[in-house]
Amino acid sequence: MPLSAPLLPGTLGGSAAAHRHRTPRSYMQGVPRLLLPAGLRRLARTLRRAGGVPPQPGPAGRERIGGRTPAPSGLTAREEELLATVPGLIHHRGRLATVRDDLLPADARTASLRSVAEALEAAGVPYGLVPDGELVHRVAIAPGDRAAALKACAAALTGLPVYARLLTADGEAGDVLAEDLPAAVESAESADARGASGAGSGAKDATHTARVRAVRIHQPIITSGRTLSYGPETGCDLEFWEIPDSGEGALAVLRETPYGWWVPSLAASASRRIDDREYPVVDCFSSRFPDDIDFPIDAVITWVDAADPAWRHRRDRAAEAEAGTGRSSGTDRTDRTDGTDGTDGTGGVPGIDLAENRYRDRGELRYCLRSIAAYAPWVRRIFLVTDDQAPAWLAADHPDITVIDHRELSTEPAAPAVFNSHAIESRLHHIPGLAEHFLYFNDDIFLGRPQRPQNYFLPSGLPKVFHDWRAVDPGSRAGDDVFTSSQKVTRQAVEEAVGRTYPHILAHTPYPLTRSAFTRVEELLPGRLAATARSVFRSADDIAPVTLTAHLALAEGHAVEGDLAHTYVSTARRSEIERLPDLAAERGHDAFCLADDEDPDEPDEGGAGGGLSATQQHNVVTAFLEAYFPVPSPFEKSQSTPTGNDSSRPVD
Repeated sequence: MPLSAPLLPGTLGGSAAAHRHRTPRSYMQGVPRLLLPAGLRRLARTLRRAGGVPPQPGPAGRERIGGRTPAPSGLTAREEELLATVPGLIHHRGRLATVRDDLLPADARTASLRSVAEALEAAGVPYGLVPDGELVHRVAIAPGDRAAALKACAAALTGLPVYARLLTADGEAGDVLAEDLPAAVESAESADARGASGAGSGAKDATHTARVRAVRIHQPIITSGRTLSYGPETGCDLEFWEIPDSGEGALAVLRETPYGWWVPSLAASASRRIDDREYPVVDCFSSRFPDDIDFPIDAVITWVDAADPAWRHRRDRAAEAEAGTGRSSGTDRTDRTDGTDGTDGTGGVPGIDLAENRYRDRGELRYCLRSIAAYAPWVRRIFLVTDDQAPAWLAADHPDITVIDHRELSTEPAAPAVFNSHAIESRLHHIPGLAEHFLYFNDDIFLGRPQRPQNYFLPSGLPKVFHDWRAVDPGSRAGDDVFTSSQKVTRQAVEEAVGRTYPHILAHTPYPLTRSAFTRVEELLPGRLAATARSVFRSADDIAPVTLTAHLALAEGHAVEGDLAHTYVSTARRSEIERLPDLAAERGHDAFCLADDEDPDEPDEGGAGGGLSATQQHNVVTAFLEAYFPVPSPFEKSQSTPTGNDSSRPVD
């Protein structure tokens, strides 16, 4: 899609500091002093009314504040002319921005590349891609062709709200309308040359340093809800290579290539397919490099809709059966030292976890899928593992998503129905058609910014393991909750198998895994995965299959320690909820988890009650996610905007 079809994420409107200095007020019943960005406030208020999350409002001719049209501060006369004549434009942060709700980041980057390529091809200017594994596409222009390339881009993009960022050895020299490129480059270099004229013997070097070495072609995009924007990070770099002192080959002038700075030729007889189009690639960059990952990577998401009456009936009957037998899986433990009976606190069965928050659906799946589509477009296929369910909005016939029922994972025909994430996780490697390498998501885990496969796997195929800072204590399991007890059982299993202790839990991020790693667990610890697969509910005696698989792989050299910028938000606490505006404004995490926790008993700082009800959590979480991920994924049916009829709608 060319830039002439006005393009879309980058940052949320307004800086974090600006949000912090707004006058506090109550934006949601029962949640005082919640400093939400404007888009989040609007959605939060709307969620309290019937109808749920509305469609994003239509584009206005110009951003309106308080019912008035702001003065066109900072716009040139030409930008004012375009604002008045080109549909769907607004004035945003000193630039013209096109309002669109249908573009994912990769689509925006591809559109930038396509527009540059079409402009150069129309003018007969030779070029070649320089793949380097980064997100922004690089287009190399041979020495002597700079003027022709600038003229070609200016001609093709005349009359469009497309900008060019001028890049020099000293950094960025500002943005100009792409239609002004030749004159803008000449002006920038002339001004720098005049400034260097009094620098004596260093004038020549200063002038060379100020030379515009590349331009980044980009079109500012903003969603109609004003919560997400794209800018230069989705542009395309047009690089003007130079002749080295030797006179042979060509020299990169902006940043290094896999070979360094020099190449013998910019001939581009090879090609690479990006989206639905072939592009010429500089021949010496057409090889596979050590950092390249070209094996398929799938994603697996587990999900359940606890509001489904049929599912609840099955779950409740299974719970009654557990109560009638004392425990149908694991051992009923009575060696507690905390004065409790060991139940989950909801009148459940000792030693198992029946807490409602384990199953509650707050609509997260829609946004988990949006995050994958937006920030990991290299995922080959998504497998959604459910219990004979699928959300009404899901485009289940999309070729890149497959709904898998729990029954399809069972290797035992007589295996009981389970309501235990550990049991499901113990069978992930039995998903038909699943790639050897895959990312496992709980539906409350989201990608927060563009990702590369190398964030999760080495090019050799080894998965990375991300640890949390929290460690599980070395004491006995007496008095532990189900989660902690299960972690201790898992740690002991690893110690027995390989003689190595891993104190820390895994971080709540997407989990990079391999099918062969699960097979290795079955070899080292026969029967352990199968036993957990029969555990109907989360049990204190379960192993945690993902943790077990990751730590055994680490111990045997089949995985490596990794590092991923991530954060964990416990949505039951006001103090945690107040982190969400900065999380959305900064968009600085690779992944984040919005944990559906039960209301905490202890107060927040300052003595205020710390807990949010399930309804309050749902309202805030849905508003935040709609603001963070406003662009639908291809896995949603058309016009499937979240509404009050959504199965995830809370009940007061």
